[in-house]
Amino acid sequence: MPKFLLGRRQFALGAAAAATTALISKGNTLPIDDLAQTAVTAGDSSPEGKIRTAMAKLSPAAQGEVEMKVASIFRKYGDRLSDEQKADIRRIMAESQEGLEKMRAFKLENGSQPADAFRAYRSEEKPAAIRPVKTQLRKANQ
Repeated sequence: MPKFLLGRRQFALGAAAAATTALISKGNTLPIDDLAQTAVTAGDSSPEGKIRTAMAKLSPAAQGEVEMKVASIFRKYGDRLSDEQKADIRRIMAESQEGLEKMRAFKLENGSQPADAFRAYRSEEKPAAIRPVKTQLRKANQ
């Protein structure tokens, strides 16, 4: 079984990146809202346009979360990715964030029951209509 070892330097880099993204003020971020509105009205089908449209649907907090996820991926794998792959990653992260926001909005309590109860199938709990057929087959084989 592989062990997950996180060294001091890796932890320090991750903590520094998280602290840096938390300290960025709203005034220093990109004006995604303005760009997204122009992309939505123009019907831009370019990769950048798709990213802008997906980001326009998100709240500012969700946009920040997408940017943090993308920055983390680029920090780890950025040197191995082409510009097209980076654009795809940014678009996919922005499009999937909307579904995450919907799931997070659904409130669950600790005691909430599942929609369907799990019932494991057991061979001794077969329906009554099937049992006589098997008993008849056993008698015929003996």
